[in-house]
Amino acid sequence: MSAGAASTLKCVTAWSEARNLCDLVSEALRRMAGDDEVIAAGEDVCLVYTSAEPAAIRDRVAGVLQNGESVLVVEFERWSGLGPGIDSGWLSRRGH
Repeated sequence: MSAGAASTLKCVTAWSEARNLCDLVSEALRRMAGDDEVIAAGEDVCLVYTSAEPAAIRDRVAGVLQNGESVLVVEFERWSGLGPGIDSGWLSRRGH
């Protein structure tokens, strides 16, 4: 993370044919950004609000991956959500 960099929302998707990565990825992100800055958005997806660059997040998550598993980190500029599966309060506190 660079000093003074603004936090932004990132979507982290990790997948494996052999195991569920949700808890492992979520815990790695929480250690990086803090408990309040990470939320699960499905079985394979977490949202994280941090100033860390996508490559730094990728590298952190890579530490829990095994051979053949993958991770993709996307940084959002804008977003919107609707429905009971979306934590609107969490998103609103992070710039929505």
